[in-house]
Amino acid sequence: MDNNTVILIGPMCAGKSTIANELSVSTGIPRVPMDRVRWYYYLKDGYDFVKEQNIESFSEKIIYWKPFEVKAVKRIVEEFKNSIIDFGAGHSFYSDETHFQEVSEALKTFANVILLLPCEDKEESLRICCDRLKKRCKRELEASEIEANRDFIFHESNYKLAKHVVYTEGKSVEESVKEIESYMKL
Repeated sequence: MDNNTVILIGPMCAGKSTIANELSVSTGIPRVPMDRVRWYYYLKDGYDFVKEQNIESFSEKIIYWKPFEVKAVKRIVEEFKNSIIDFGAGHSFYSDETHFQEVSEALKTFANVILLLPCEDKEESLRICCDRLKKRCKRELEASEIEANRDFIFHESNYKLAKHVVYTEGKSVEESVKEIESYMKL
C-alpha cells in the first residue's frame, strides 16, 4: 500500500486545491495539481482543442474528456508518487463502468485517497460548492455546471474510490489538513 501519496478528490469547489496547497506546506510533500498538468497528458493521447471548442454543452465536454481523463489519472498517479495530487472534479467521477474500473484499479494501492465534501448532506454540499463556484467564476452558473457538480456529489464513484471522507464546512483549512494528516501513515 502506498502511504506516501495523497490523492484529493471531490466536486468542483470542494477545496481540493486550497487544502492541497496547505497540506504540501505542512508536510513538505510536493503538490501536483491535476487540472494544471492534465492537458499535457490529454494532448499526448490525441486530444483535439478544436473539436472541444465545437462542443456546446458542458455535459457533452465531460463526455469527450472521459477517455483522456482515465489515461491521465493512470499516468499521473504512476509518475508522481510521493506527491499530493489534487484531482479535477471529473477525474474521480465515472458513470461508465469500464472507465470506473480502470481508475479504481489505478488507485487501489493508494492508502490516502481522500474525498473532500463540505458536509454529509449532499444537497447542502451541492449548494455550498455551487455558491463557491459562482463566486469564483463571478457569474451565474449554467444549468449544465450545476448538474455536473450534482453528479460529482451524488454519484457513487467518488465514494467507492475514497479511502477516507473529510467534511470541511465549519473547519479551518488547517483543521482539515490536520484531519488528513491523521490518516496518513508517513
